[in-house]
Amino acid sequence: MTSFIYLSGVFLAPLDLTAAEITTLEAAAARGPHPRMHRRAQAVLGHHRGSGIGQLAALFAVGYNTVSGWLRDWQAHGVAGLAEGKRTGRPPKLPRVVKEK
Repeated sequence: MTSFIYLSGVFLAPLDLTAAEITTLEAAAARGPHPRMHRRAQAVLGHHRGSGIGQLAALFAVGYNTVSGWLRDWQAHGVAGLAEGKRTGRPPKLPRVVKEK
């Protein structure tokens, strides 16, 4: 997995991604299991291609720290780090069977 140059909480220029990593990220961006994973993969690819974290944050309408977190997750866990995790919130009121109808 590619590592990033990381200094005092800020990602500087990323090192080159391998061809396999680019292919994996492009697949996740196009066909990942969740739209939020698509965005995260697109952000990692954008950073690899030279976009700054501020630019990516503006593009995806998220905070600077959010994009930085996505890059850290990619660095630590690869594409699995970009996957959708458990989300908090109120449980659904309708039973699953009713929702499927």
